[in-house]
Order: sequence, then C-alpha cells, then structure tokens
Amino acid sequence: MSERGGHDGVSLRQQISKIAGRLVLAALILFLCGAAVFPFYWMFVTSIRPSGQLFEFPPELLPSADSVFTPYLTLFESSGLATWLWNSVRVSLGTAFLASFLGAMTAYALSRFRFRGRGASEMLLLLTQMFPGILLALPMYMLFARLGLLDSLTGLSLAYLAFLIPVATSLLKAFFDSIPVALEEASLIDGASRLGTFFRITLPLSLPGLASTYLFCFIIAWDEYLFARMFIRQPDNWTVSLGLAAFTGEFITPWDQVMAAATIVTLPAAIMFLFLQRYLVRGLTAGGVKG
Repeated sequence: MSERGGHDGVSLRQQISKIAGRLVLAALILFLCGAAVFPFYWMFVTSIRPSGQLFEFPPELLPSADSVFTPYLTLFESSGLATWLWNSVRVSLGTAFLASFLGAMTAYALSRFRFRGRGASEMLLLLTQMFPGILLALPMYMLFARLGLLDSLTGLSLAYLAFLIPVATSLLKAFFDSIPVALEEASLIDGASRLGTFFRITLPLSLPGLASTYLFCFIIAWDEYLFARMFIRQPDNWTVSLGLAAFTGEFITPWDQVMAAATIVTLPAAIMFLFLQRYLVRGLTAGGVKG
C-alpha cells in the first residue's frame, strides 16, 4: 500500500508540474502577444481620441465608442490620403511582382547553370547590398532627370527595382538550391523545354519562397521614404510615407490625424501578411537544407 501510495504521489506531482509548466508557457505567450499588439491598439485608441485628451494623465486605456469613425472620415475628406494609398498600392504591388519574377529568373540561372563568371555575379549581387541607398541617390536623380522620370511613379518603381532585384535573387537562389534537380531532369526527359520546366515544375514547388520574397519586397516598397522624397514632388503623386510626413507641422503636429493615418497605412501590409503567412516560415527556412 505504501509503495502504491508513493507511486501515486509521484505521478500526481508530475501531473501538477506538467500543468503548471503549461500554464506558465501560456501566460508567457499571452504576455508576448499582448506586448506585440499593444502598440497597434494604442495607435488606434489615440486616433479616435480628441487632441485635448491625448496628453492627459493617467491615460484612458479604453476607447470611447461615441465617434469611432468620425476622425477617419474627416481625414479622408481633409487630405489626399486616398490618393496616396492608391499610389502606394500600385507602386508596391507592381514593384514586388516584377522584383520577385525577375529575381526568380536570375536566381534560377545562377542555381542551375554553370558558366564563366557565375561566382563573380553572385558576389556582385551581394556587394550591391553593402552600399547605403543615399550613396546612389544623386547619380540616380541625375539619370532620371535626363530620362524624364522624375515626379513619376514609374521612375519610383524603377528605383525600387534596382535595390529589390538583388535581394529577391539572393533569397530565391537559396530556395532553388534546395529543390532536387532530378525533378527537372525527369521533366526534360519527357520532352518539356527548359522554360516549360521552370514554369510548370520549379515555380510551383518554390511557391513558399516566392510568397515570402514577394511579401518582403512589398513591405520595403510600401515603407520606403528616401527615394520617394527625392523623386516625387507633386502631392498627387505622393506615396503614404510622404503623406504621413506631411502631417508634421512647424509648430504643431495633429497626433490624432497622424495616428489615424498610420492605422490605415498598416492595414494593407497586415492583410498581405495574413494571406501569405502560411508560406512565410516555410519560404524563409526551406533554403536552409539542400535537397
């Protein structure tokens, strides 16, 4: 009886210890999630609070439900936020698509073909990431001025592509290296062309890598400010990064409008992430193991 009781006591202590460990882990996860979400929650609360209440102490953590949408409607009516959002959507979506596609073509060539200068080409792509963007700002500005691409969303997209294509190539090459070559060889033996094999076999298998690369390029193009500030002058061609900076005044800054605009600006990237999140982790880690 005493031996059985001892075993039961040990088993009970193990179960209590396991439950306590799970509770501690759940509490830690909830705390980290709350710490990550709270800045966005506070940004939204600040956006719907009157300016006179922004610096009250102690601050109110719960928003007032009286006029939640009024600041946002006022913001769209009094500023060009809708136009800036549309400009950013066009630039970011188009730039991310072209950078991912051209980067995929370049990465596939570097991954599958052996040619003279292949190693030097890879090294050159990596070297382009060592230089800060401001170093190339003046030469690109002079070149775009001669080509008539200043104050143009097309010119801004070309400037982004110059920096995003090497990044996309580096990300996707590691992923293509992990795809077995035997799958492509089997397709070529069956009579498919190299280009057909690329679009029918390699690209579908590299969907997680393409999704993560596309999301990465989209976020960079969506948040970029330096080249947009240099190349775009007319407010009708501004992107959201320029529009947000325009709310800052010399003597006063309407923080409620800034937070309302920032809340709206974060939504497209968040929606994009929600659609592509299942591919993101696989795409970022798949290139780590070569198949």
